[in-house]
Amino acid sequence: MTAQAAAEGRDGPYRIMHVMSFDSPWRWTDGQFAGFKEGLGADVGAEYKVFQMDVKRNGSREAKEQKGREARAIIDAWKPDLLYTSDDDAQEFVARHYLNQKLPIVFSGVNKEPREHGFEGAPNVTGVLEQEHFVESVMLLRSLAPQIRRLAVISDTGIQWPPVIARIRAAMDRLPGMTLAAVDQVKTFEEFKDRLGAYPAVADAVVQLGIFNLAGRDGRNVRYQEVQKWAATHGTLPDTSFWIDRVHFGVLASVTLSEREQGLAAGRLARAILRDGQAPGSLPMRPTVKGHPALNLARAKQLGLTVRSSLLLSAEVVTGYEWEHLP
Repeated sequence: MTAQAAAEGRDGPYRIMHVMSFDSPWRWTDGQFAGFKEGLGADVGAEYKVFQMDVKRNGSREAKEQKGREARAIIDAWKPDLLYTSDDDAQEFVARHYLNQKLPIVFSGVNKEPREHGFEGAPNVTGVLEQEHFVESVMLLRSLAPQIRRLAVISDTGIQWPPVIARIRAAMDRLPGMTLAAVDQVKTFEEFKDRLGAYPAVADAVVQLGIFNLAGRDGRNVRYQEVQKWAATHGTLPDTSFWIDRVHFGVLASVTLSEREQGLAAGRLARAILRDGQAPGSLPMRPTVKGHPALNLARAKQLGLTVRSSLLLSAEVVTGYEWEHLP
């Protein structure tokens, strides 16, 4: 019996509420959750409730606020022993409402700095930061296309991307001889197409960030798989992003963020809180450091690039486009 359970006069395992910003099935969210369970450990009994904010389809602030209210109603009624929140929207619309309370909070997949969510100094919060392997991804691109000197960065207007863009700007001094030729945040799919079509005149490669909240002509969000399909079939520049599903859907190469490592680190923090009795605020908020190189051979062939055998042996190799199998 847990301390929370004893206080409520109930038996049973720890109650853990998991609020994900995105949705399932998806490798990024599912991998974080699986890693969390692994990090928590099979010897720690846990009962889970999962709430999907699904911000890829609920992209407006009004919709996110409504999803946040729904999640908080479940939390308040169920009274979990720990709240696990993944990615930035779950922090803004759910976790921040429980700061400085008794409920322990563990986060993962957070792009913003902790202070931007109000986490710094909060005694009941700890978690795992999502900091991209930008320099390593660009170097991987250059091993495939050595002529790359000018980068264009493109993204939707999601709340998580300005900190990523700031880190990219700060990291440019680690890429001597390279420049940022363009940095664009766009609201619509048509704007995305226009920018991508214009980049060959000013840039040698493209860095894709968010592509989830791009409005179509009907005002609805275009599925990110469709955005990626358009980019892969029309884009003529080598490209990178920071997540493995983007490589499966057509970006050329990336040293990707590991969703398992994000969740694993979060699960270990939860274990330290629930099993070992450590205070969340005493546990440091850190990024994971392990990257995972991956490349798409179909995209390399489309761009006329030759892939060295050493790269094929050292990276995850994707041989086709995942969107070819979509309904």
